[in-house]
Amino acid sequence: MFRHLIDPPLIALCTTIFLAGCESSEERAERFYQSALELLETGDPELALLELRNVLELDVSHTQGRILFAQTLAQQGQIGEALNHYLRVVEQEPERLDTRLIVTRMSLDQNRWEDALRHGRTARDLAADNADVRFLNAVLDYREGIEAEDIAALDAPLQVAQDRLVDSPDDRLARRLVIDHAVTTGNPDLALRRIETALRHLPDEYEFHLARLRILSDQQDMAAIGEALRELTGRFPDRRLARNMRLAWHMEQKDVAGGEAFLRQLANAPNAGVDDHLQVVDFLKRTQGEEAARSELNSLISAQPENKSYQATLAALNYEAGQTVAAIKMMHELLADAQATEETANLKINLARMLISGGDVPAAEALVSEVLAEAPGHTEALKMHATWQIREDRPEEAILTLRTAQAGAPRDPDILILMGQAHERTGARELAGERYALAVEASGRALDESLRYAAFLLSDDRLDVAETVLADALGVTPGNVELLTAMAEIQLRQKNWIRVKRLIWRLRAQDDPSALTATDRIEAAVLVQQNRTEDAIRFLSDLSAAEPADLNALTNLIGTMVQNGKINTAVDVLENRLQDTPGDPVLRYLRAGIYEAEGQDDEAEAIYRVLLTEDPTNLRAVRQMARMLTRQGREAELTALLNVASDANPDAVLPRALRAEQLQRQNDFDGAIAAYDALYTNNSDVEVFANNLASLISIHRDDAESLSRAFVVARRFRRSDVPAFRNTFGWIAFLRGELDEAIIHLEAAAQGLPDNPTVQYHLGEAYVAAGRGEDAQSVLNRAVALSAQHDFSQLQRTQELLQQLSDTR
Repeated sequence: MFRHLIDPPLIALCTTIFLAGCESSEERAERFYQSALELLETGDPELALLELRNVLELDVSHTQGRILFAQTLAQQGQIGEALNHYLRVVEQEPERLDTRLIVTRMSLDQNRWEDALRHGRTARDLAADNADVRFLNAVLDYREGIEAEDIAALDAPLQVAQDRLVDSPDDRLARRLVIDHAVTTGNPDLALRRIETALRHLPDEYEFHLARLRILSDQQDMAAIGEALRELTGRFPDRRLARNMRLAWHMEQKDVAGGEAFLRQLANAPNAGVDDHLQVVDFLKRTQGEEAARSELNSLISAQPENKSYQATLAALNYEAGQTVAAIKMMHELLADAQATEETANLKINLARMLISGGDVPAAEALVSEVLAEAPGHTEALKMHATWQIREDRPEEAILTLRTAQAGAPRDPDILILMGQAHERTGARELAGERYALAVEASGRALDESLRYAAFLLSDDRLDVAETVLADALGVTPGNVELLTAMAEIQLRQKNWIRVKRLIWRLRAQDDPSALTATDRIEAAVLVQQNRTEDAIRFLSDLSAAEPADLNALTNLIGTMVQNGKINTAVDVLENRLQDTPGDPVLRYLRAGIYEAEGQDDEAEAIYRVLLTEDPTNLRAVRQMARMLTRQGREAELTALLNVASDANPDAVLPRALRAEQLQRQNDFDGAIAAYDALYTNNSDVEVFANNLASLISIHRDDAESLSRAFVVARRFRRSDVPAFRNTFGWIAFLRGELDEAIIHLEAAAQGLPDNPTVQYHLGEAYVAAGRGEDAQSVLNRAVALSAQHDFSQLQRTQELLQQLSDTR
């Protein structure tokens, strides 16, 4: 009697639920697995992945489901996650050879050499005669031969790889090996032939295209480079590195029209967006000037009057041209009554950048906050917010902000650079280096990212890695003066004279005045480092005579002469030049410097004072005059000098830094702390200011809040090799009760600064706390002895410690 009250579909649903409740988790997992197979057959990998996730949630030991999941992830480009699931299979079934081979090959592809070695060698133990096992282990043998620099050991793996290619011509690992062997053994022509063969079988292998371009770049075959780049950008139009290389090549060839045509081709593509058109605008501005860019923007605005991005770019152009008030007004008009859209958010960010440039940071911060309130994931707003967090010494918060930004732009080089800076602030230099390296890769080995990472590596004395970074960047822009100069500096430090000479030739081939200036400096440095002083002086003399208007060569000449004791000759050279141009400020500045070197301070001071009367903004003269007054103990005159310099240069850092040093020297520690605090607030990336501020706070204040501030400022020095910085961090660690870490840093600082009594005292305090009385007595006695020649405010405390140690013996 109730049958009409029950809906048949509801009965079916109830039955399904009932049956599902009777199924085991393994049976349900198998049902999801079969569903995933059907979805893959019908071409729906996204839904298949969802079903496979259900499989693994229900049955973590479902091997076939995990393998299929890993295969599908790899096909979708999610290589890292795929490899992790294959590793889980290996853990569950360690004797499974096919999975071992997959893991080994994937690890080799990802340059995870330790994983590849472990699993490849295990596979060899399982089945040494298997052809795949032999080949992958040959690749591992090759890698070990490279690391051992044993060229002869590379022949056997090469033969295995060549045999492999007979049956499997599209094996990418085998192609990589035979190409690398030709490069390693110094046969670039053979390497090129092997690359061409590889590309016939694997035309979409991006890595092989780049390898060909590197060799052609080394050979300076510009025509072949152009052809290779056209093929690369035709096959990979969306690759940032390919675009950058193609554009750089056009500029190297002075082919501005070709570069413009290439960018217009990209901008006119069916899937092109606003950024592609703005790239044309930027190119026109750099190559043809502001008016050409303005004309292009006006055309874009006429074609799409509703697109405010083009109007905002025009406003930015006006701002750069000095029409700041009108530009900001235009941006406010564009934003008037605008709805909260992505375009509106972008406009606010553009306006915020203008405001920052004009010094109105609070207004810019307010705009960024508005954007983040409306669009919490806006990448550019998050980057700006993180920048402020880093400057305010909130790096942990910045890292969280940047992780949010990465969700929308995982390979944005700017985000990676900022993350590196944040990690540096926390003292995590290894993590910082990883982020800088990723930024170089994500940017397509772009100039700024490569130079930043190379500088970071050089600060850690990692010359070999820095050299590789610069070499890769030069593969993208072979004639860039900054990259060539940086590479030459590395070769100078390594005394690789032949390579320096080649770089000099490349620099001289550039039609760029800055290249010639850099070349002259490098060539002179080579002569000096080779102790060929007379040759260096002769070389610089010829340069100075050939280009009398260029004072760089003369400055280098005078400096070289003075450093090598040829002061009279330097005076003669300068006096001759001063007869021709007696009013030249640079020549007079150099003459004052020689007077100082000769001990004739009165004559030097007279010149500096005249220079500063003529131009109070002459910071070089301010610096030298300040040093002279400091050396002579004329503190009142120094104060007057710095006041005038600060009034004339309100934004200049130097006068304020010299004033902070003076306050510290006069034992006005509160004043010095305030001065360094102000300097640090606006220049928190300057390590010297950070060190001096943290050091002064830790030595002269003992409240918990001050100590916490000192630690926040100084923690960037956790991995520093600079003795003064290690002393600061070590002393703060001691005050925080971190005795073991304190001693590690303070010992290194004392070794690096053996004549600094404060550093010796700090180590002595730490030794006393650690119960190392004899060690403490030794360094404390040294501090007392050094106090006779150095200002040492902790002398009384040092003597008290020595008395305590004596009383306890």
